[in-house]
Amino acid sequence: MSCRPCSTKNALKSIGLQWGLILSSCSVLLWAQTPPHVTIALSSQTVAVTDTIKVDVGIAQGDSIKSVLLLLNYDESRYRYLSGTPGSLLREPTFYDIHIQNNQGDSLLYLVGVCLGAGRYVSAPGILFELQFIAYDTGSALFHFDSLKFITPNLNYFDGTADSALSYVYPRDLFPPAAVTNFRAREAGSGQLSFTWTNPLDNDFMGVKIWRSTIGFQDTLNAQATLVYNGTGTTFSDVDLKNGTIYYYTARTYDEIPNYSRPVYLKAEPKATYAYFYPNPFSPLSGATIKTIFPYDTEIDLAIYDAVGNLVIQLYKNQPVMANDPTLVLSWDGRNGKGEMVANGVYYCIIKSLKGDKIVEKVAVVR
Repeated sequence: MSCRPCSTKNALKSIGLQWGLILSSCSVLLWAQTPPHVTIALSSQTVAVTDTIKVDVGIAQGDSIKSVLLLLNYDESRYRYLSGTPGSLLREPTFYDIHIQNNQGDSLLYLVGVCLGAGRYVSAPGILFELQFIAYDTGSALFHFDSLKFITPNLNYFDGTADSALSYVYPRDLFPPAAVTNFRAREAGSGQLSFTWTNPLDNDFMGVKIWRSTIGFQDTLNAQATLVYNGTGTTFSDVDLKNGTIYYYTARTYDEIPNYSRPVYLKAEPKATYAYFYPNPFSPLSGATIKTIFPYDTEIDLAIYDAVGNLVIQLYKNQPVMANDPTLVLSWDGRNGKGEMVANGVYYCIIKSLKGDKIVEKVAVVR
């Protein structure tokens, strides 16, 4: 004869065993679900230098997890990691920067570990990481996952998969090259001006554009002006100009985007007759060259006077000059009529033609 308490006890034991098997089966089913999938999204598809880029990493589906390990790869030569923050469902995260060099070059592998603490976990979807980077170079950049692991509340480890294995950013370069320097103009004959300048050394320098106007300097690119030069050289001659008219020139460098540099301004006036010294100022030890052009065949007298009008030296007398001849080069070695070097100061070169035209050019002497 069986004992009722024993029968009840065995029945409860059997029921408990059955519930145990059911719970065990549920547990196996729970942790055997499809591993979480991860998506990667970027806050912007065009990024400029110094812009902050936010990479959002979100889990789209999967089991309850305790922590996530992400190995994120990106181009460190173009982007630098700033910080990482968790989404609203995470608490007390820890981000680990391990700085490992990979086999592709200078890319940086970045490990992010989110540890929720003992006995705590969250369920996907809804997990979000926000990683902040700063761009300090231009060009395309690539972010992708090298590995992805999840840890369940009972410390089971398994690999995840990425719905978006690769994600590109195409930074938009907003920084122009430096402007030209030493932008200078001089008369080059009747109705002509000659320009020289120095190009910048920027790696993204693509060329120089020069605009001409008769109404003033052009501050904007859409201004009403004539584009007279576009190239990579350092010299340019503008011809068919009107003598006695002031022309305003604006020079800008540009890159491949194109981004344009700040404008550099210069105004000049072509003349039928002119003269110039080079260099100016000059040292008597090296001397100076004098170039003069007249629109007709003539003979000229060339003399140097000091600042108070005293004659220093008569350099040339009845010197033949051909019309618009740019090859004639005269010179002064900085000496007076007695062969002595003149003192530092400002002097005046006065050129007179047989037809009565007169040119006065100021020159400085610096020893």
